[in-house]
Amino acid sequence: MSKKYFRYNLDDLEKSANRKLFNYISFFAGGGGSSAGYKLAGGDCKFVNEFQQVAVDTYLANWPDTPHICGDIKNVTGKQIMEMTGLKEGEIDILDASPPCPPFSMSGTKQKGWGKEKTAYGMKQKNIEDLTWEVIRIAGELKPKVIVCENVKGLTMEYAKEHLNRMVADFEKEGYTTTYKVLKGHEQGVPQKRERVFIVSIRNDVMDDIGMPFMCINNIFPEPEKEFADIRDAIGDIQQDNENASQAYELVEAMKKGAKWKWLKRMQKNPDKVVSVGDDVVGPWYDKVIAHRKKWGKTVPDKKHSFYQSRRVPWHQASHTLSEQGLQTSLAVHLHPEEDRVFTTKESARIMTLPDDYKLTGTLNQQLARIGLMVAPICMKQLADEIYKQVLEPYNEVHKSKD
Repeated sequence: MSKKYFRYNLDDLEKSANRKLFNYISFFAGGGGSSAGYKLAGGDCKFVNEFQQVAVDTYLANWPDTPHICGDIKNVTGKQIMEMTGLKEGEIDILDASPPCPPFSMSGTKQKGWGKEKTAYGMKQKNIEDLTWEVIRIAGELKPKVIVCENVKGLTMEYAKEHLNRMVADFEKEGYTTTYKVLKGHEQGVPQKRERVFIVSIRNDVMDDIGMPFMCINNIFPEPEKEFADIRDAIGDIQQDNENASQAYELVEAMKKGAKWKWLKRMQKNPDKVVSVGDDVVGPWYDKVIAHRKKWGKTVPDKKHSFYQSRRVPWHQASHTLSEQGLQTSLAVHLHPEEDRVFTTKESARIMTLPDDYKLTGTLNQQLARIGLMVAPICMKQLADEIYKQVLEPYNEVHKSKD
């Protein structure tokens, strides 16, 4: 059963943000997906940090007056942030962070890449899994009431779970009680089967003040929706849009240059269920990919995993997870229900639940990749609503009565 897709624009978002129910700061802010969610929940952004200029460009194209630092989080201090925001220690309501996920990604190499130089979001980085501890360092300096970290589901699995357990222990040392849960996008109003772990830490004295027992912290997460938005709900009305149609043609032409084109174009159009390219083409497809990637000195994707990620999803279902792949057509792709192409930027933005008039900067490939890296705003809004209702609003009421 389908739930009507929630459409909104930047004006709607700003009206909601102007309620200023709570304040927040954001690290690894990307193009602003999590910020859009907090603003929808009534959040007032005080500061953001992001190390990629192309992401900062997108963020500032939508919210140009946001206090920000474009640079490595390792060089950012709590003192700087307090000076820029005018807030004192303990006055920040929510510290938000989405540290780079390649070390923990289901599509990556997990612990095999830990401690080594890896390409993360187009940049060479070493020990990127350790950036989490920079978040904890800054949290210790600022003492926000609540900390929210988002990452890929893989952080809760296998060797990565040790990393997560250490995070929980280190937040505890800083005076926080922590819980986490994998939220499924399609159960939170997002037309996408995007699974992400959300880690919520609440300062112990805040929990004491509002009378929240530690065993109740797990209730902070939003309940799953019984109905969901599907692809048709999200993008059905823009299929005849001239701008969208023009880019759709451009994407088809780009797909034709990919290593899997001759097999992808045979896939059933408008299927009743999710379809992938058949087993009989794995061999020849993989051989071609090997030749193509070795020519450019690139690593070769896993045969079965990368192959089966090439799917066409029907109109009546939620999309599979959008990623940072952009136009890397020799790798895994999620195809439009009827056309032999990936989703356009306008379609991708809808599937990620961004505002209809959200501005994206950079090349087409960078725009698609930027969307794929974002936190889905509606999912973040759902969580932020609960944090405000269960923690921040009661805390404000308690301290208002004391004053």
